[in-house]
Parts: sequence; C-alpha cells; structure tokens
Amino acid sequence: MKKVLVSFVEAGMGHIVTSQAIVDSLKRVKDKDFEIIDKNLFHENEELQKYEKFLIKETQKASSNPLHSRTQFVAMHLFGSQNTLRFVNGGIYKKYLNLYVEELKKIKPDIVIDNHYFTSYASVCYRDKYNPYCKVVTYDPDNNVHGWWCRKVDFLIVNNHGAYEEALKRKFAPEKVKEVPFITRKDIVELNKTKEECRKECNIPQDTFTVKLADGAYAKAKLKSYVYELLKVKNPLTIIAICGRNKELFEELSALKTPSNIKLMPFEFVKSSEIGKLIKASDLFITKAGPNAVLDSVFLRTPVMMNYYANSVEKTTKQIFVDRYHCGIYEGNKKKAREFVEKCIDNPSLLNEFVENEKQFDKTQNGADQIAEFIKKLSKNA
Repeated sequence: MKKVLVSFVEAGMGHIVTSQAIVDSLKRVKDKDFEIIDKNLFHENEELQKYEKFLIKETQKASSNPLHSRTQFVAMHLFGSQNTLRFVNGGIYKKYLNLYVEELKKIKPDIVIDNHYFTSYASVCYRDKYNPYCKVVTYDPDNNVHGWWCRKVDFLIVNNHGAYEEALKRKFAPEKVKEVPFITRKDIVELNKTKEECRKECNIPQDTFTVKLADGAYAKAKLKSYVYELLKVKNPLTIIAICGRNKELFEELSALKTPSNIKLMPFEFVKSSEIGKLIKASDLFITKAGPNAVLDSVFLRTPVMMNYYANSVEKTTKQIFVDRYHCGIYEGNKKKAREFVEKCIDNPSLLNEFVENEKQFDKTQNGADQIAEFIKKLSKNA
C-alpha cells in the first residue's frame, strides 16, 4: 500500500484549508492502493515549530506593511528566483530544511502533496537524497505562479489557465503542469442555506444592510481602520468584524460603544464550518485580496470589496476577480469605501451585477476532487 502524505503548514490559513480540502477529496476516492497521512510536520519538532512561527510572522508583516513582501519579490527576481530559493531555504534556513527532511524520512512517503514553497522544496530534497521513487506533487494555492515554486517537483498543479501559462514561462516542463478548477472547501460546497437562514442562525438582523470584514487569520491589514470608518454611517448597518487570531483587536472592538443605528459584531477566530454562514449572511464582504477568502465569497454569491494586496499573488487575485470577472470592486481608500457602502444601503441593486457575475463560478466543480483522482491513478504507478 502506497503512503500519500498531505503536508500542512500555517503561513496564512489558505495553505491549511486547501490541504484539508485535498484530504477530504482523497478520503472520498481512497481504495486499497494507498493510505492517507495528513500531518503538519512542523508540529513534530520544537525547532520546526519555531520556523512555522517565523513564517506566520512573515505573513503578518506582509499584511501590515505593503513594502515587506514586495521587496522580497523584487529581490527574488533580481538574483534569480530558483537561485534565491536554494540560497534561502538550503542555506540560511538549512537547519530547518534538514529537520523537515528528517521528519519525511520517518514517514517514508511514496507521494507527497505540498502547497507551500518551503515544504515543496524540502520534499524535493528528500526525494533526491533518500527516496528517488517518491513523487512530489505541488498544488499552488495562489492564482499565479511566483518564482519560488521549485521546478524539480514531479508535478505542479495550478487553478487557472493564466497560472498554467505562467508556469510554462517559468520553465516548468509542460508535462509536469496540470490545471484544475479552483479548490472548494467542503464547508462551502455543502452550504446551501439562504441569506435569511444564515442571518437567523448567526443572530444577524434580517432587515439591515450587512458588511463583513476580514484580513485573513491575523487581521493585520486594513480591517480596523475600515471598521472605524464604517461607524460613521448614519443609516442602519450591521458590521461583522472577523479578528481572527488578533485577540487585542477583538477586545478593542468588543469594548466599543457604537451609534444606535449600528450593530457591531466582532468575532475571534471562526471555525471553518461557520465562516461561510457569515459570508452568506452579508451583503458585502470587505477583505484583502487573499485568494481563499475571495474565492469563498465568490462561491457564496456575496460581492467582494478588496481593499489591499500585499504582493503579486494577491494582486493577481484582484486582477482575476475584480478586473476580469467583475465580482466586486477594489477600494483602498476607507472614506470612498464608506461612501460606496452608503450608496448600497440606499440602493442595494448596485450589487446585483456582481452577484450575477459570480454565477460564472461553480463550487461543485472542485479542483480538489480532480487532484484526488490524479493521485489515485499516480499511486497505482508509484
């Protein structure tokens, strides 16, 4: 029986939810030919936990400082992306690379499925040094292909044709690149309740315009400033603020005295099974251009306002869902964002076009299912 390892890493929740979606789909197609091992190997070693915390901090810095990750991307291309990939991960952080490879050696996987550049590179190192028969499959959860995806993987799976073409430009061999539809989380696929039903379950007023705000898992971008700006609205309004792991912000918003016309509902980290209900219950979702949060909103037919992008990955998300498919708008100015919300309160039909455009995307066409079928076939030949 072949061992299929689906790796987990927290560096923003997007990597976790896509890994879990792949695991869920693998379980549906699982047969006697393979067993599924779903593990966050960073949690197997105290030193590796430190490195994961470092990755989390880097993600937080990217959200709070737009120059942080953009500078990194410039440096990546200036010195050659594959060169910097090897220099940083195989040089500066070689200690953690070796520790991760040691964890892979304990499992001895036949197939590894990664969705983070570090784990993907580490799996390649493990394969080349210890197990040449291991197949390394990388799923790119982003909407583009940046330069730190290792070209030595056996297969790179992308979620849109633009990313497929970009992979070829980055010199991935065509036979190594596969395109699948966007990955859909189980909780989003199975959420078929109406807006009214979701509002009732979440104790949200039925007859009030509702805006949900989020900034990924760490709420380090523009959520706070946009909440305070929306508190200036004079008409009835419900504001849902997802503070995630930012406990300080949650406590600050929880203690606020709001105007009588506004209901402010701050939440800490929300379970995957509940986050979809809050999106579906909302008339507008304001968030940074994180690929997975935006995709959830699109699949649930809630128009999105993107207010920030940290790097080329998030910029591509904005280009796809705002510029190309018109599923919402981009507004990085909080005052103009408030004015747009005020217009929508007076005339909700302004959002109808975005809802109609979101219907181009079918949540039942799940890329995770196609990945699972591909892995099932691969396991027979591994």
